[in-house]
Amino acid sequence: MKLTINRAALTLAACATLAWTTACRTKTDVMTGNSNAPATKASPQATANQTEVAKTAPGAAGSLATPSEAYKFGYEARQRKDIVALKRVMSKNAIEFLTMIGEGKETLDDQLRKLAEAKQGPTSETRNEQISGDRASLEYQDVSGKWLTMDLVKEGNDWKIDLPKAP
Repeated sequence: MKLTINRAALTLAACATLAWTTACRTKTDVMTGNSNAPATKASPQATANQTEVAKTAPGAAGSLATPSEAYKFGYEARQRKDIVALKRVMSKNAIEFLTMIGEGKETLDDQLRKLAEAKQGPTSETRNEQISGDRASLEYQDVSGKWLTMDLVKEGNDWKIDLPKAP
């Protein structure tokens, strides 16, 4: 099947997808123990070491339980230039789209590296989160501090950054 693509719509969707920025852990207590024994709170040194690993490990753990948490996850993944984490927070549609527009020119990883190198908004702050079924939107700040809208979709139990909805 051959796709007919409106060049302006394609460019707009690509820019919107690449404009997003977003992983924060909402609970910072690190627990130790195994499933057969009660968990005990880790020592401050163990907590610091595990937190540092979590911040630097590719695809570092973070919550995608809400649209705002997903945005923050992606924002921090960009700061770390973590390609694995960026893929984790992107919807299947967004990944397929970026793969399609880069076909023959650059890989998805190359595109995500460019995204990670680009400037992003001043903070991971969001506002006006709205959820309707498995779709959501929120506002985030671009590089100049202007509030823009981002669309997200729920895939399984995780919220993922998606392509913008058609107007």
